[in-house]
Amino acid sequence: MKKLRKTAALVTALSMLLATGCQKIEPETPAAATGADQSTAAGGSDSAAADPTAGMTPEEKWAYDNGLDQDEPMEEMYKKDLGEGGEVVIYTISSRPEKIKAMFEEDYPGMTLTVYDISSGELMEKFTREYESGIYTADIIHSKEQAGEYTKDYIQTGILHNYQPASIFGSTDPEYLSLTPLLFELNLWFYNTEVYDECPLTSWWQLTTPEWKGRFVFQDADSNMAYLAMLTTMVEHSDDMAEDYKRVFGKEIELDSDEPNAGYAFIKRFLANDPIIAKGSDEVVEMVGAPGQTNPPVGYSSSVKLRQREEKGLAINYAPLTMTPSNGIYAMNFLGILNNCRHPNGAKLFIKYMQGGEDGQGRGYSPFVSVGTWSARPENPNAEGNLNLADIPLWPSDFDYVYVSLQDVRDYWITHR
Repeated sequence: MKKLRKTAALVTALSMLLATGCQKIEPETPAAATGADQSTAAGGSDSAAADPTAGMTPEEKWAYDNGLDQDEPMEEMYKKDLGEGGEVVIYTISSRPEKIKAMFEEDYPGMTLTVYDISSGELMEKFTREYESGIYTADIIHSKEQAGEYTKDYIQTGILHNYQPASIFGSTDPEYLSLTPLLFELNLWFYNTEVYDECPLTSWWQLTTPEWKGRFVFQDADSNMAYLAMLTTMVEHSDDMAEDYKRVFGKEIELDSDEPNAGYAFIKRFLANDPIIAKGSDEVVEMVGAPGQTNPPVGYSSSVKLRQREEKGLAINYAPLTMTPSNGIYAMNFLGILNNCRHPNGAKLFIKYMQGGEDGQGRGYSPFVSVGTWSARPENPNAEGNLNLADIPLWPSDFDYVYVSLQDVRDYWITHR
């Protein structure tokens, strides 16, 4: 069983600095200090060596000039943003920042938080189109990374910037710092608690057997990035899938000619076993947890849907500790500051605020405390009843691999769908 990698805290500061995409360049050591002759420098001047922005891209320079590598007190950023107009604009995939608005504006008089709640696909399209047109409406982008698109196409190109002050992220696992993380959600296998005392699944391979034929709910990976990214990671970890096949069936897997590895073999055999394809996570848990069933399906859905147990009276639960070789991967909710945004100090202030402030206990994070979500910060409160994220078997999210391999897995899924 694989768990999220833990890296020594000793490297945290370095990892955060590199992850920002806007590394502060310190002035070079004066030539006199190294024994070199300063007179040999071009033009006899050391001005280039003293310029910390020399060699930076325009995006890196903007980030440096606006202190995205600094860890300023929140009160100082508040005063600066009042001078910039006292506004922060966030494009978000969640309704929760709207719940934070009143608290933020009360805690920081004179500030205005403008919230645009937009679906994930529309959000990326909107701010990209605006950015390419030289329109910088948003200060902060709050979205979800699953397939490496934001990391590769936006953070690494400087369109979005990380902001990772040590006062907020000093205790955060460096594995998470390719982006500025807010929280994690998972997709997990749900079961009906009226029929089962515990999850009837212990392995993905069971879903290829006659017992479960036509009795499991999934979404179409061709149109669902979270599912496709998970299946791509499964292909990456095909050795784990082959080992688990042997554990379940007591023999080595024999691959067909159109099965490149055990990950692909699972996809093909899974699809051949007649999955019920749902349109969304709500439909998945409704099919699984509708009361009064005698032979309900299991279903793969977002961990946050557990709240529908109370909201809709669904007989659902998930058992993330039992699934082998892994439950899948995490989906990271992240925050990015838009290059050339109008309110950089307000953006930094609100990111700290959303993260619960410097001690992690501030009320800015409170709307995110719910079952089925996990903060990236150890200092933030965890919802009552939530398991420890580190105890849940997951594959690490390798955004580099998923980014370059995703289309191959999509094509394979479509071929066998």
